[in-house]
Amino acid sequence: MVERAADYIQSIKAKCQDCYLCLRSCPVKAIRLEPGRGRHELHASVIDQRCILDGRCVKVCPQQAKRPRSNLERVQELLAAGGPVAASLAPAFPSAFDADPFAIPTALRRLGFSYVQETALGAELVAAEHRRLAETTTNPLITSACPAVVNLIQCHFPSAIHLLAPLVSPMIAHGRYLKTILPGYAVVFIGPCIAKMQEAETPSLAGAIDAVLTFDELAAWLAQAHVELERLEPGAFDGIAPEWARMFPVDGGTLRTAALDTDVLSPSTQTVSGLERCKDLIEHCLARPEGLPRLIEMMACEGGCIAGPSHPGKEHPYRRRQRVLGYAELRARATASPGRVPLPVIPVSRSYEDQSMQLGEPDETTIRAILTKSGKHGPQDELNCGSCGYNTCREKAVAVFRGWADPKMCLPYMRERAESMSTTVVSSTPNAIFVVDPGGCVVDINPAAERVFRTAKADAVGRHIREFMSPDLFDRVAETGEPVRDEVDFPDLAYAARRTVFREASQGVTIAILADCTEEKRHLETVQQLRHQTLNKAQGVINKQMEVAQKIAGLLGETTAETKVLLTQLMKVMREEGREGK
Repeated sequence: MVERAADYIQSIKAKCQDCYLCLRSCPVKAIRLEPGRGRHELHASVIDQRCILDGRCVKVCPQQAKRPRSNLERVQELLAAGGPVAASLAPAFPSAFDADPFAIPTALRRLGFSYVQETALGAELVAAEHRRLAETTTNPLITSACPAVVNLIQCHFPSAIHLLAPLVSPMIAHGRYLKTILPGYAVVFIGPCIAKMQEAETPSLAGAIDAVLTFDELAAWLAQAHVELERLEPGAFDGIAPEWARMFPVDGGTLRTAALDTDVLSPSTQTVSGLERCKDLIEHCLARPEGLPRLIEMMACEGGCIAGPSHPGKEHPYRRRQRVLGYAELRARATASPGRVPLPVIPVSRSYEDQSMQLGEPDETTIRAILTKSGKHGPQDELNCGSCGYNTCREKAVAVFRGWADPKMCLPYMRERAESMSTTVVSSTPNAIFVVDPGGCVVDINPAAERVFRTAKADAVGRHIREFMSPDLFDRVAETGEPVRDEVDFPDLAYAARRTVFREASQGVTIAILADCTEEKRHLETVQQLRHQTLNKAQGVINKQMEVAQKIAGLLGETTAETKVLLTQLMKVMREEGREGK
């Protein structure tokens, strides 16, 4: 099995934001969603054996979490090694840079390339063979210049391999040509296509191209080397100049180069670009093989190679097309010559192989079980909205079975689940909740409010909030927009609460949440009563103690006085007796 994505498209998980855009955009659903570290975190990576390297995931990712492999360092190493290096420049180049096309060969030589030629010369070799096959075979043929289309058929429509023209692409043909006329040279192809990297390294095609550089990489390299195209003198390409093959990168370019009928109404030829249209026509060819055009030109990118995934041009595709056609017409007139040197014979044939994945299919019971996990209990629940990236709910269920998707990848289900959870929270909270419109009328209450205020929701809705509580706080919040908190008593209801009133601007309503503090308040009142009673009792005890102390003090005072009198008299008698005895 040929490895593709792992080698040519890198997935940067840290930048992946669960948007599923790459999956929705991928025409062959070659994207796997894998769990991340977070509870509901999913990261997209490429399924190697299904990827056709059309590069759409790279183009559409808003976070740049997908990027093609860079070959710039490899090319710079080839140049630094000292050996001669030839550049094969894809025919879409006039549309890729906002500069004089003739400045490009000058810039490439400044970067170190010894030989610079247009890949369109290889396109002439391939187009001539396409014409010969179309004239000699009775079966319809699909052109093989686009490697993404070749991958599409080999990986996803192997039963259509017999429809592919058994010819190499212009890149491979030109690489073989350059290796023939320039022995010892390394060859670097420069173009807008990611799939060219894999094509150049395909074992049966290897040896023609030593490295593939994208237009994006070339633009970055020129900026890094401070090479300004608008300041360069016009240059020229080396060797034999191609003619009408410079039209190869636009719709109908292959047919025009092969001198076949390019009329859109022609019954013998057909031009199709864009992978959705290519898939549709391949399926039709397999289902209804009779009455098909003799030659079908297929290109993966809408409008041709001028819309390649690594094309740095910012202009509208129409302008890009005009640039290529204008350059092709100008150069064709300048290079047309009846005495042109004939091209050497280069082998351009190739074969193909079935590279499709052998996948298991879930039975109906398994599919239904998977669908149930995302709230799809019956056909009526299968919305087929495509928000997950898959065309139908059942298609996603099959992907879940294969380990490529997660049941939670369903926007309606997750929204319903979120709404259900919020409804559950509001319904089960013991806090009373009132929702009031700008006019002060109640628009909703929860079950707790129904119990506390002894009213049904149907009776409360439409009544003014003043019938339940003072509207002053609501008016203040409406004026200032700031939330307000207070405590409020409802004596008639034997209810007290801590109230928070705030504005929900997105819905244009004011919400009051009342947290029951009745028991807490009763407890506080009881504690205060006990404290008051305790203080009163303590004061009584103190007063009684003071009375006792005072009585004791009085008694002690009387006893002391009597004792003093008696002792004084006794001392007096004893003194008198003493004097008489002398």
